[in-house]
Amino acid sequence: MNAVCPALMNKGLSILVASTLWLFLWTTAISPAVVAQMSDAESTDSQSRFQRTLQYLQDASPRLRGEFAAIALTHLIDGYLEEVQLAHEEVRSAGAQANLRGWSLAVNHYANQIPLLLEGIELGLPVRLTRVGEKSLAITVTDRTIILSHPRLDQQNFLEHEILMDFCASHRCEQFTPHDTEPASMSASRVYVRPDWMFTARGPVCSYQGIKVHFKNGKNLAKSRLICAQFLQEVITLANEMSWQRALAVPIQWSELEIQHTVRRAEHTVRLNGLGDTAVAAVPLLYGNPRLLGHILPWIRQWVANPQEASIQLEADHYGWGEP
Repeated sequence: MNAVCPALMNKGLSILVASTLWLFLWTTAISPAVVAQMSDAESTDSQSRFQRTLQYLQDASPRLRGEFAAIALTHLIDGYLEEVQLAHEEVRSAGAQANLRGWSLAVNHYANQIPLLLEGIELGLPVRLTRVGEKSLAITVTDRTIILSHPRLDQQNFLEHEILMDFCASHRCEQFTPHDTEPASMSASRVYVRPDWMFTARGPVCSYQGIKVHFKNGKNLAKSRLICAQFLQEVITLANEMSWQRALAVPIQWSELEIQHTVRRAEHTVRLNGLGDTAVAAVPLLYGNPRLLGHILPWIRQWVANPQEASIQLEADHYGWGEP
């Protein structure tokens, strides 16, 4: 086993390097012919919320474009510095490996270039937000261009979500939604769940907002209370997030919904559709039990449509919660 692990790790690293090094595009590395201005005629039905926001910013004031670019670049720096730290830790745990050290140095060098664009934005230099390929965003400050792409490609949607959250915290992002959409609040509201408990002949029942969880025994009621409270908190948090995203005209493809892990964070990303829209929520129980997620999704979908009619009954022992 020990002889195989280094080879596997090197293979994994090679895949990561191959999938990321193409993003190290700087100044003259991007041809103007490749970078295309976003088309105003592009249908919003085929755009993610992030892309709709970028399209709106094409006609916005230079100040607003600069603010968005600064927020985006700041989050990009965080992503690359985090990658550097991860590489350093891998070097220490795996021993001195040249490829890991080289990867760390390359990522660190790239991250050190980004503040040059931030300095240009602070000086009031012109900012352009343009598209490379179908979805990638290029940020140009005078003659310097950088691709907004997380070093780990599976974290790209999380990066875009964080940028939108920061930008929309200080700007009216509801104006970027289609005109026939009901106005949404600034963010999904945080609800602290206090479940009700009933004690029946077949065991205690934990309930909240039409969800009932049956426990077959009450021998370890304290543990059951903790588990049910955590589960219900996650479900309501996710349901609120889904409702808010729908109010922002984000299409939710329920059959494609998937919870994904984020590096070094308590939150999880929730893929909403094939356009790249993502929600973020701390849902460790649902992430760790895909069967449970599949069982509760019909309730979430019904709750988003009509909270008064949503109801479901679950058996705790189906998920290993009924053990004393």
